[in-house]
Amino acid sequence: MTGPFDGLDRLDLDAHVRRWSAPDASLADGEVNQWIAAAQQFAARLQDDATGLSDERWHAVGQAWTALLAGAERATGPQRNEWLLRDLRLRSWLLGQVGPRAGVALLDPEAVLERALAAMPMPAQEAARSAPHWRELDREQIMALRMIRRLLAPVRPLAPLLADHPRWDEFQEWERLADDLP
Repeated sequence: MTGPFDGLDRLDLDAHVRRWSAPDASLADGEVNQWIAAAQQFAARLQDDATGLSDERWHAVGQAWTALLAGAERATGPQRNEWLLRDLRLRSWLLGQVGPRAGVALLDPEAVLERALAAMPMPAQEAARSAPHWRELDREQIMALRMIRRLLAPVRPLAPLLADHPRWDEFQEWERLADDLP
């Protein structure tokens, strides 16, 4: 093994956790496609093994996943929220399969909502004014409106878990824009 991106397809979940929990793993230099492959392989193994993990293993998995994404962002930049979106989508999927668990950060639906709302690229009022005639906007504005759609998607299936959250009304305000978004 010569680097953190070698043999990703041959690792089981525990091997991914060990690899990305190593002290220097998040300092690896890699190309965007290498980090994407690492995230895809890790997520796939986690999705295969998601049920039946102890809280201790969930903590280790969560720390390794966070380290992998932090390393990816450090090495390649945010890549138009690539790493955030991967994280939100995986967390949303896990919550749908396993459900929330107190004290397990990876299984906290509130984190998905809070992070999605924090990443919104413009205020809701501006999006509401722009979305109906997005075809007339410049590319950057269109990309920002598309990002809103992408950020809403992982939160939507968590509605039953978040209906009592203090910021749920804010999410619903964004959600009302969805039909007009590109």
